[in-house]
Amino acid sequence: MRADLASFQRYQLEFCAYLRDPSRQPPPAATAARGLAVYEDIVFNNIVQTISACFPVAQKVIGKRAWLALARQFLVQHSASSPLFRDIPAEFLQFLATQTQLAPYLYSLCHYEWVELQVATMTASAALGQIDSDGDLLAAPIAFTAAMQLLHYDYAVHKISARKRPQSEVSTELLVYRDASNTVKFVELNAQTYRLIALLQAADISGEQGLRQLAQQLNYKDTSSLIEFGRELLEDFRHKGIIAGSYIK
Repeated sequence: MRADLASFQRYQLEFCAYLRDPSRQPPPAATAARGLAVYEDIVFNNIVQTISACFPVAQKVIGKRAWLALARQFLVQHSASSPLFRDIPAEFLQFLATQTQLAPYLYSLCHYEWVELQVATMTASAALGQIDSDGDLLAAPIAFTAAMQLLHYDYAVHKISARKRPQSEVSTELLVYRDASNTVKFVELNAQTYRLIALLQAADISGEQGLRQLAQQLNYKDTSSLIEFGRELLEDFRHKGIIAGSYIK
């Protein structure tokens, strides 16, 4: 520790180091053990409660003992970039990305669970005045809800549980969104629908243009039937609240 630090700064560093890793770091001098134990429990339990609330399935999958050990490892090793308590789940996710000893599907599972929190707190920033809620989705660019995430995983994360752990990789496409009642919902997509949504989000094109591009990419000859199927699909998404309407040109 730097000798030029003021005594209170040295104490703060020692105190924080002990709270992070009490089994390996010495307690700061002249501090009551009972008081330290109270602070230690508060800090660790708050961390555990916060990440457990965001990642309930992951906790059950690896078991309570391993989960507590992982929470302690996070507290010891991770240097957070945000001082905000609500950002702890995102910080924990960053930590998991560095842990090579974990089951290969665990990070994806935790990311999937974290997305629910992210979508629940997203700010709906779409300019409603520029959107026709009843507009023709084939004729104009489509306005998706601002509170959504399009996701791809190498595992069927939405099917993982303590009793059902993945044995192999399975390409999985999902859409997570918040509906008009502020409820977060999950939709499983096939690869073609995932690609269509990605096309429509990436470019300022109409629904029909997106479907024609998809037909070209898939080398699908019956473009007319694909467009008609696409219209029904997009209308279903509008009904669900995934699509807000079409942009007014």
